[in-house]
Amino acid sequence: MKHLSLEEVWKRYPNKYQGLNVASLEARHIIEALQKGDIQLSRNLYEMAFERMVSGELKFDKLTEAEMEALTREGYAEPSFGRMV
Repeated sequence: MKHLSLEEVWKRYPNKYQGLNVASLEARHIIEALQKGDIQLSRNLYEMAFERMVSGELKFDKLTEAEMEALTREGYAEPSFGRMV
Protein backbone atom coordinates (compact mmCIF):
# COMPACT_ATOMS: atom_id res chain seq x y z
CA MET A 1 0.00 0.00 0.00
CA LYS A 2 1.26 3.44 -0.91
CA HIS A 3 2.10 5.63 2.06
CA LEU A 4 -0.30 8.52 2.45
CA SER A 5 1.05 11.76 3.91
CA LEU A 6 -0.99 14.13 6.02
CA GLU A 7 -0.18 16.90 3.57
CA GLU A 8 -2.12 15.02 0.87
CA VAL A 9 -5.11 14.71 3.20
CA TRP A 10 -4.91 18.39 4.23
CA LYS A 11 -5.09 19.45 0.57
CA ARG A 12 -8.65 18.07 0.48
CA TYR A 13 -9.68 18.29 4.15
CA PRO A 14 -8.23 20.87 6.55
CA ASN A 15 -9.25 18.57 9.40
CA LYS A 16 -7.45 15.21 9.17
CA TYR A 17 -10.13 13.54 11.29
CA GLN A 18 -12.84 14.61 8.87
CA GLY A 19 -10.76 13.17 6.02
CA LEU A 20 -10.41 9.90 7.91
CA ASN A 21 -14.16 9.85 8.50
CA VAL A 22 -14.85 10.35 4.79
CA ALA A 23 -12.45 7.53 3.87
CA SER A 24 -14.02 5.20 6.43
CA LEU A 25 -17.52 5.94 5.09
CA GLU A 26 -16.29 5.09 1.59
CA ALA A 27 -14.73 1.86 2.90
CA ARG A 28 -18.11 0.93 4.38
CA HIS A 29 -19.78 1.57 1.01
CA ILE A 30 -17.19 -0.66 -0.68
CA ILE A 31 -17.75 -3.42 1.89
CA GLU A 32 -21.52 -3.25 1.35
CA ALA A 33 -21.04 -3.49 -2.43
CA LEU A 34 -18.71 -6.49 -1.97
CA GLN A 35 -21.26 -8.26 0.23
CA LYS A 36 -24.00 -7.69 -2.35
CA GLY A 37 -21.72 -8.96 -5.10
CA ASP A 38 -21.90 -5.67 -7.01
CA ILE A 39 -18.11 -5.27 -7.28
CA GLN A 40 -14.95 -7.35 -7.11
CA LEU A 41 -11.63 -5.99 -5.90
CA SER A 42 -8.12 -7.00 -6.80
CA ARG A 43 -6.55 -4.80 -4.12
CA ASN A 44 -7.05 -3.61 -0.56
CA LEU A 45 -10.40 -1.86 -0.09
CA TYR A 46 -8.97 0.61 2.44
CA GLU A 47 -6.27 1.63 0.00
CA MET A 48 -8.97 2.21 -2.61
CA ALA A 49 -11.03 4.34 -0.19
CA PHE A 50 -8.04 6.51 0.76
CA GLU A 51 -7.02 6.98 -2.88
CA ARG A 52 -10.55 8.07 -3.78
CA MET A 53 -10.55 10.50 -0.83
CA VAL A 54 -7.20 12.09 -1.72
CA SER A 55 -8.03 12.31 -5.42
CA GLY A 56 -11.19 14.29 -4.67
CA GLU A 57 -13.64 11.70 -6.03
CA LEU A 58 -15.61 11.71 -2.77
CA LYS A 59 -17.90 14.54 -1.76
CA PHE A 60 -19.01 15.10 1.83
CA ASP A 61 -21.78 17.30 3.20
CA LYS A 62 -22.84 17.90 6.76
CA LEU A 63 -26.21 16.45 7.70
CA THR A 64 -29.22 18.74 7.66
CA GLU A 65 -31.29 19.31 10.79
CA ALA A 66 -34.01 16.99 9.43
CA GLU A 67 -31.46 14.22 8.78
CA MET A 68 -29.98 14.61 12.26
CA GLU A 69 -33.46 14.45 13.78
CA ALA A 70 -34.27 11.30 11.79
CA LEU A 71 -31.07 9.62 12.99
CA THR A 72 -31.75 10.43 16.64
CA ARG A 73 -35.17 8.77 16.56
CA GLU A 74 -35.57 5.44 18.29
CA GLY A 75 -34.07 2.58 16.33
CA TYR A 76 -30.67 4.11 15.63
CA ALA A 77 -27.82 3.07 17.90
CA GLU A 78 -25.63 6.10 17.24
CA PRO A 79 -26.02 9.27 15.17
CA SER A 80 -23.90 9.91 12.09
CA PHE A 81 -22.34 13.32 11.56
CA GLY A 82 -21.98 13.36 7.80
CA ARG A 83 -23.09 11.77 4.60
CA MET A 84 -21.52 10.89 1.31
CA VAL A 85 -23.00 12.70 -1.71
